[in-house]
Amino acid sequence: MKIGTMLGLIIVLIVFINFVYQTIRLFKGLSKQMYDEDTVHRFQCGKCGEMHSLKGPEMKKLRRAPRIEKSTFGSQSTAIVFKCPHCHKRTSQIVQFDTNVTKGAGMVRVQMNEEQKPLIVQFLVRGILPFILLSMVYRFFA
Repeated sequence: MKIGTMLGLIIVLIVFINFVYQTIRLFKGLSKQMYDEDTVHRFQCGKCGEMHSLKGPEMKKLRRAPRIEKSTFGSQSTAIVFKCPHCHKRTSQIVQFDTNVTKGAGMVRVQMNEEQKPLIVQFLVRGILPFILLSMVYRFFA
C-alpha cells in the first residue's frame, strides 16, 4: 500500500472519529440543556388552548410520556401528553419552539429554541465542516 493512500485513510479515519465525537457531544449538550434548572419549556394545551410553562426538572419527569408528532408538507408540531395545569385534563400539550420551520415541501424541518442554536452551530462547524473540506481537498489529490 502506498504511503499517500495510507495517509489518506488515516485522515479520513480522524475526520470520522471527530464526527462521532462531535455528535455525541451535541446530544449530551442538548440533553443537559433540556433538563437544566434554568431552562423553561412552553406548552399550549390541546383542550383549553391556554399557554403554560415547565422548568427543566419537571420536563425530565415527562421524558417517557407519550409524544405526538404531526408533520405535513407545510407544518410540523410536537406534543406531549400530560395533565394540563389549567383545565386539569390529561391531553396533548403542544410544545412551543422559538424556531419551527418547514421548507421544501417538508424536506427541511427545524424545531429548536434559541438556547440550542450555539450547540448546533458548533456541531456544524466542528463536525460537518471537516467532511466538506476533506471532500474538496480529496478532489485535488484523487
